[in-house]
Amino acid sequence: MNFGFDEDQKSLGDTVAKLLVDYPALTAPDLVRPHSDEVWRGLAELGLFALMVPERFDGVGLNAVDVALAVEALGAGLAPPSILSTLAVTDLLVRHGSEEQQRRHLPGIAAGTCKFAIATLEADQGYDPASVSTTIGEDGLSGEKILVADAADAQFFLVSARQGGATVLALVDRTAAGVAVRPHDDIDPSAGSCAIRFERVDVGSDAIIGATAPERAIARLLDTCATFAAGALIGLSHRMLDTAVEYARTRVQFGQPIGAFQAIKHRCADMAVAVEAGRSAAYYAFWAVAEDAPDRARAASMAKAYCGEISRQVCSEAIQVHGGMGFTWELGLHRFLRRAKLLEHSFGDAAFHNERVLVETLAATGDAADHQLDAA
Repeated sequence: MNFGFDEDQKSLGDTVAKLLVDYPALTAPDLVRPHSDEVWRGLAELGLFALMVPERFDGVGLNAVDVALAVEALGAGLAPPSILSTLAVTDLLVRHGSEEQQRRHLPGIAAGTCKFAIATLEADQGYDPASVSTTIGEDGLSGEKILVADAADAQFFLVSARQGGATVLALVDRTAAGVAVRPHDDIDPSAGSCAIRFERVDVGSDAIIGATAPERAIARLLDTCATFAAGALIGLSHRMLDTAVEYARTRVQFGQPIGAFQAIKHRCADMAVAVEAGRSAAYYAFWAVAEDAPDRARAASMAKAYCGEISRQVCSEAIQVHGGMGFTWELGLHRFLRRAKLLEHSFGDAAFHNERVLVETLAATGDAADHQLDAA
């Protein structure tokens, strides 16, 4: 399989990276949440949100592979999480949205005027999409979600809920009666995490995405979000690696750069190997999501689990390379570690995804064995 990117894909990644440099508040040491409206508008003018929208809805009609390098750049620049959420919802609407849902939302996404937040996690319920207590009944949608990134700025929420014995995904207007958004603290204040309370919110049948096959829509959302998070984690890790290498080249100790010492060389080499291995896993997951490959779930979970571990390792090692300076507030390395921890636990932690890989692998092995028996 050829994992090489063409010049347009590379150019997009480079352009997104250069644009984010113009917003230093995103990576500044201060934990006060930066205003993300300007970043959003800049990326909208660049055309990022139109890339995965079909041409008939004023988009470009590209897929997940085409935005893989842009997602890396978003991770490296600590871009607002709502950007990744909106890209993931775009993919879901294209794959599982009804014609009416697509007409209602995709043109606004392409124009950069429609922002989404994904609300799936609940307190004490774990990461399994089927383990939700939020329900859609005769009196509407009721329940509470936590750690919804950039919820205060979103126009729409994508909410997982139980309806008639199945878990479904519903689009909910931010301004609907019965919706209450409350910001709450977490390890990364710049992510704008909120808790959302739904009290008998009116949800029509036209708000359910993939109503005829809700389990497929939920699986698609999980795989896409896990893959995008893996790509962002790799971008973040690569930036921390570059930061550590640059410091090792310029920091002089005992008359020579510290990068000349074997211990520092080994740390940087180990980080580089880990980042490249994680990048391969992430790229394969992007391809599997774009092509809807049979092993899509396994590829997405492998990438998410592995890239989460790598980001934790690389961030810690990069701080160690900086020595005592790495622990100071002024360098701002803590910002990358905070975002890495948030992404590591978003849409399933390593334990959840490793278990999912095991289940998918056993299922594939069983299917192959059955096929061989039938052939015999």
